[in-house]
Amino acid sequence: MSIEEALLPDSDEKLSAERAYELYWAELLGEEPRFHCAGTGCQAQLTCACLKKPEQTLLIRPYFRSFRLEDHAPTCEVMHGQGTPKKDKGPDVFEAERPANHFQTQAQAVPVGARLRAKSQQGGDAAAPSRASALLHKPALPKPSHFYRLSSLVQKFLEHRRDKDLAEAPITIGGETTTYEALFRNVFRQKAADHLQTRAVWWGTASLRATKDGGYYLRFTRPFRHGDELLKPTMTLASKDIEAYPVRKLLRARLDKLIAEHDGYCVVFVWAKPWMPKDADKPFVRFYVDNLDHIDVRSPEILEELKSTSRITIAEH
Repeated sequence: MSIEEALLPDSDEKLSAERAYELYWAELLGEEPRFHCAGTGCQAQLTCACLKKPEQTLLIRPYFRSFRLEDHAPTCEVMHGQGTPKKDKGPDVFEAERPANHFQTQAQAVPVGARLRAKSQQGGDAAAPSRASALLHKPALPKPSHFYRLSSLVQKFLEHRRDKDLAEAPITIGGETTTYEALFRNVFRQKAADHLQTRAVWWGTASLRATKDGGYYLRFTRPFRHGDELLKPTMTLASKDIEAYPVRKLLRARLDKLIAEHDGYCVVFVWAKPWMPKDADKPFVRFYVDNLDHIDVRSPEILEELKSTSRITIAEH
């Protein structure tokens, strides 16, 4: 059984599997991180599936699972409360920027218990620690997924596509709510000039190569249209931006593996607007990304999943 959240040892901090994956690749959890069940009175140890894989498989996202089901306490609603009716959790959310403390666990900062005691001493919430602990472990209602890396959003897109509910699955991105179907758009033969204000998750096959300065250069193999011309969009990932990226180890591992195993042939997803110069001698299209969370580069095996995905229109914003 997959489990959505777990606790770090000696902590009351709930951690999603997506965030555990990011923290691991940011080298903040150590080589063999341990997790505990977040259920009431439960100390069952959990492991995070896919944690050490430099690229996620096409079928699953990271998730927690138990070593042994019998390790869960009788009071554990995570394991024993699965029969309750599911409630609508609202749209998933893609955050354009990570919180400032996203790559800091509570074990590295001030523990939750200490903050609750400080708040009580200041006359805020006078709740006793035992009540606070009970609130932390009460059965959780379904929550929308919050994503910061586009890779996680692409994975969710693939899951909805398999479930054939892309048109109904809501996603809030850039402060606006749309559907997964409306958000993802193939560049192939779209009219570039019609979409210069269209921020979407643009995707297509591309060639990838490393640059001399330690960056990467991507060129889509399928073009936008511009009058009678076909323009293949390009994108550059600068070395200085990669070195400043907290999950750079994961990004480089994935890109270098694509170059080594597929000669740079890949599928690119990018949350951005196409850009064209106004007065260039020869027109071209580029994607500019100032946040490396907003790009996802995958192996060509994903094309089997994507080949029949419709190119659908989206609202411009």
